[in-house]
Parts: sequence; structure tokens; C-alpha cells
Amino acid sequence: MRRILVPTDFSEEARNAYEVALAIARRTGAAIKLLHVVEGQYYTPNFSATGDTMVGNDSMEQVFMMQLLKVTKGRMQELLKAIPHQGVDVVEEVDVDKPISKIKRTIEEDQVDLVVMGSKGSSGLDEFLIGSNTEKVVRTATCPVLTVKQRIKDFNVREIVLASDFKREVRYAMDRFKTFQQLFGARMHLVYINTPGAFESSGNLRQKLEDAAEKYGLKNYTINVYNDVMEEDGILHFANDIKADLIMMATHGRTGLSHLLSGSIAEDLVNHTPIPVLTFHLK
Repeated sequence: MRRILVPTDFSEEARNAYEVALAIARRTGAAIKLLHVVEGQYYTPNFSATGDTMVGNDSMEQVFMMQLLKVTKGRMQELLKAIPHQGVDVVEEVDVDKPISKIKRTIEEDQVDLVVMGSKGSSGLDEFLIGSNTEKVVRTATCPVLTVKQRIKDFNVREIVLASDFKREVRYAMDRFKTFQQLFGARMHLVYINTPGAFESSGNLRQKLEDAAEKYGLKNYTINVYNDVMEEDGILHFANDIKADLIMMATHGRTGLSHLLSGSIAEDLVNHTPIPVLTFHLK
């Protein structure tokens, strides 16, 4: 792992994510880019966040944006000073753009290995109609995304839940998940949530999980079949039962009408659990 991206809006949750990213960087030697994206009604594609080039530079709108950028860069410097990052290469960037577009472009251009983001979570009509920026990144990022809500004083993962149906496509995510497990020397708990609508015998399911563990060369793991009404509830209940430090899931990243009608268990977990969630978008 060489590059970690931490988008920040200077919220408490974003600060918590930055602290977790620093803990990971100290274990891996990775560099961190701390990114804040200003999105305002005065944004135009020709505007330069550095102030080197501006179109209509005598307009009040552009003057306002330059003042906003000055204040924002000051807040970025305050954040860097407030949280010690000795031994970690941290660079900061403030840009004017659409946040999701900028994050996706940065992932590609900087060859980012991991995005660490804060999440406030959401519920009800706001969640259905809008969704959070974090959820959109989880849905579209081409690298793993770690979402963090609460402050974790010492991010030291010991117990990991890997929830999946363990079908063939999960292989694209398994190497990423194994790397994270090995980074912390954690125990991985493979779990299949057995629901009334798709019930299978526990014996068959346990054999399926054992076959997957052997196929992917897993070590230090347990096999679990957990009965619950819904997949999301089962994952949360199981994670709480074993006092998990991290939940890992692959997501298909559905968008548009398909996403609204079907939803995504991984995105729902990001919204609803205080436990950090590591997701990987299956292409």
C-alpha cells in the first residue's frame, strides 16, 4: 500500500477518518493526500483554485471564491497542526470542483490504494433521495474504501467480519481483504446470513464457506452461519456478538433506478453501523 486518500470536510467524522488513515500509514509506509473540495454556486470549469488563472477576475463571485479558498486553506493547515503526523508523508490539496468527480479523478491519477472517509450516516427520506458523498464513493471507487464514524484512539484491528454469499465474483476482492487482514494479524470471521427468504441448510452453507476459505488460501479464520430476518441486520448482529473491529464487504455498486429499487447491503451498513466498514466495488 503506497497511497491513501482522505477526503475531508473538516467534520468530526472526517477528522476521525484522518486519524485512522495515519494509523494505517504508519503500518504500511504509505503517503496520505488530505483533500478538501469546495463546491459552490460560483464554480466554473475555468476557475483555478491556486488563483493563477481566473475568468472574470473582477467579478464579486470570483472574489468571494478566492476568499473562501483562503479560509479553507487556513483550516487545512490548522488540521495538519492539530493532529501529529510525524513519520507519515502528508500532502494537502484544496480544489474547486464537484466532490465526487474530483475524488474519482484523484483515485485514478494518483493511483490511490485506499480511500479513508468519515461518514455521518443517514436515514429515512434523505437517504433514499440523496445519499451521502461517502455512499457515492463506496458505490463507484475503483479501490477499497474504508468508512469511519467514531473516533478510534488506537486503530488496531483484531476481529474482522467478512460477510458474503461467496459466489465466484468475490474473488476480485479477496486479495484486497487478505492484505488488510495480514496487515493487522487479525482473525477473519467468514459469515453467511441465512434468511427466511433464501434459506439453506446450515451444513450446506458451512461447506460452501469451507470451500471458499480453502480456494482463497485463507488463514486464521472461523466459519459462521448466522440466522436473521434480513442480511443487513444479521451482519450487524453478528459483528456486535463477536465485538468486531471491522466489517468487510464487496459491493456491486449499483446506480440509478436499480440502486433505488434494490439498494446495497454494503452501502446500508456504511450508513447504519458505528463499526468501520471496508468495501470493494466489484467491477
